[in-house]
Amino acid sequence: MGCSIRIRGLRTAWIGVFLAMISTVGAQEFIGTRVESLDQSLTPALMGVEAVALSENWSAHTDRVPNLGLSDDVQWIRVILDSKTENGMLLEIQNAGIDELTGYMICDGKVTASFERGVIASSHVESTMGTYPTFPIPLTECDELTVLFRLKSSKPLLLPMRIAGPREIIGDSHQRDVLFAAYFGVILVMLLYNLFLFFSVGDRSYLEYSLFILMIGGTQLVLNGYTSYLQIQSLPWLNHRITHFFGVFSGLTTIVFVQNFLRLSRYVPWLHKLLNFYFVIYLIAFVLAIFGQLIWSYNVINFCAAAIFFCIPGSIITMRKGYAPAKYFLLAFTIFIIAVLVFVLKDSGIIPYNAWTFFALPLGSAIEMVVLSLALASRINQLKKESAIAREEQMRSLQLNERLVREQNNVLEDRVKSRTADLEEMNSTMRATLEELQSAQQQLVQSEKLASIGQLTAGIAHELNNPINFVSSSAQSLRRDFEDLNEVVDAVKTLDPAMEDIGSKVEALKSKLAKLDIDFTQREIDELLKGIEDGTMRTSEIVRGLRIFSRMDGDNFIQAQVNELIESTLIVLRSNLKDVATVRYTLADNLPLVTCQPGRLNQVFMNIITNAAQSMEGLEREFEDNEVYIQTALTESIGQSWIEVRIKDSGVGMPEGVKSQIFDPFFTTKPVGEGTGLGLSIVMGILRDHNAEVEVESEEGLGSEFIIRFPL
Repeated sequence: MGCSIRIRGLRTAWIGVFLAMISTVGAQEFIGTRVESLDQSLTPALMGVEAVALSENWSAHTDRVPNLGLSDDVQWIRVILDSKTENGMLLEIQNAGIDELTGYMICDGKVTASFERGVIASSHVESTMGTYPTFPIPLTECDELTVLFRLKSSKPLLLPMRIAGPREIIGDSHQRDVLFAAYFGVILVMLLYNLFLFFSVGDRSYLEYSLFILMIGGTQLVLNGYTSYLQIQSLPWLNHRITHFFGVFSGLTTIVFVQNFLRLSRYVPWLHKLLNFYFVIYLIAFVLAIFGQLIWSYNVINFCAAAIFFCIPGSIITMRKGYAPAKYFLLAFTIFIIAVLVFVLKDSGIIPYNAWTFFALPLGSAIEMVVLSLALASRINQLKKESAIAREEQMRSLQLNERLVREQNNVLEDRVKSRTADLEEMNSTMRATLEELQSAQQQLVQSEKLASIGQLTAGIAHELNNPINFVSSSAQSLRRDFEDLNEVVDAVKTLDPAMEDIGSKVEALKSKLAKLDIDFTQREIDELLKGIEDGTMRTSEIVRGLRIFSRMDGDNFIQAQVNELIESTLIVLRSNLKDVATVRYTLADNLPLVTCQPGRLNQVFMNIITNAAQSMEGLEREFEDNEVYIQTALTESIGQSWIEVRIKDSGVGMPEGVKSQIFDPFFTTKPVGEGTGLGLSIVMGILRDHNAEVEVESEEGLGSEFIIRFPL
């Protein structure tokens, strides 16, 4: 509350400063009675500036501030200067909204200087003169010194012109800067304050009011040329349209704020719909401005501005229906409407141009913002009051409902008792049925697992039997070779150099070595040992793959390598697949680990690969044409990284009707007795537990492809 009082005090003090400055601005002397104007249509297209100055079609003005109206045409104005008393001074045009403005200083019928500039000069020296165009009167000796201006504007062309010294113009410019700096400061404070209330209270009205004051205040700064500080004069397209854009957006934010603040959809529905119509018209004005139809856009904006008058009856109707904040709104918008009316009448030339009519709009908008702040404060009290009334009504409804519930409970208790016995009997029957279904489902799942285990057991036994048989036969041959070597070793042990017949015994030993062919035996031992080593490594590989495949991790998720799981699955399935299809695979290097249950993922890969191989059984074609291709890769999509596993077969493919049901429990295309239809259903359940995605691409006669993506 203290913060609100300080802000209101700041606004009140600012308005006092504003009024004091208007009194100084009102003392300015305008030279409109010395101005002559000439329409471009009265001059030939190729006529030079000096010829235009000598034209006989000039029209004199009697108003202190000439009003040339709203037109697409180029306008010329002429002012005869006193070369003795006015040279060295500045000629200022207090209109910051002129789109094109070129000044020519003509001394005795010849152009001595020209100034190409828009609303504000681009150089630092000239910009110190403020936001209004200023032109230096040259220090030259002339019998006749004339200034000629070529103007074009998409807004009403008012020409408040004065001749004054640089010190006076700079001083007045600084006063305006201080005034509008204070104006902008108040707008900024109110904007931040209401945004703070919006985030604190959560009422959308504060956000809409913040946008409203931003657009209204911004419009005042634009109308007075302060867009020059944004350096948009270097962008002519935007510079010529910024006034129109702010006019459109201030109108749109006003409509939205009024509709919500006054609750027009509830209290005055017809006005709510009417303002929606004006909302659309404002958008049309915006489109016209974009496409360069600036005069039309300005007129449409002025037409739409009339919608503000409907706010008066709307606020009155809302106030009569008990909505207290509407009275503050009525006062605020009445003041603002008067200010807008004065501004429009001033631009239309109906009322005179002076400091009060010029500053009526910023002053009116400032007062409006002060009063609307009170309206928003009143809205909070209104919301509290409505909330209290709603709570009381809710309490009465609760009490009534409680009484009705008590009365109905007695009736319902009897009905509940009579139904309880029936429900208990039905529940008992349903419970028994459910237990039977669960038991049957468990038996089917167990049957599927046992069938897979049986199939794997036969294949693994066959895979292990080959290397073990080879090792066994090699061991027997190795035993015989070692027996021959042992005979030689035993004979060598009996030799003694001191024996008398050592020579004959050595000869006998050589004869025996030749008979046993020891060189061949040695080579055979090496080959047998190598064969045993290969068989052992083969057995170790199978056991390792089986260990990875059957690891018992329970329900725990651990880090595992997808490539390793696929390889272990292929090792286990090798015997089952070798007579059915050729398996090829391309596994990406350096895949990151994935958090998973390895044992369950092995079951996923086994079911899909087995189904892929079975889809090619019974096809009358060469074995080489039956192929299962497995590929892994690291992919990215929409900022998400995935490990992608593709399992593709060259089988018969699936029609669309079959593909849409393959993951349904108990669905199978196999003959009765050859499958349970639970394999892919189990696969889908496991992948869902891993947050993985599965996609199936299939076409009849061209095979199928399962694409599994594991998120990282």
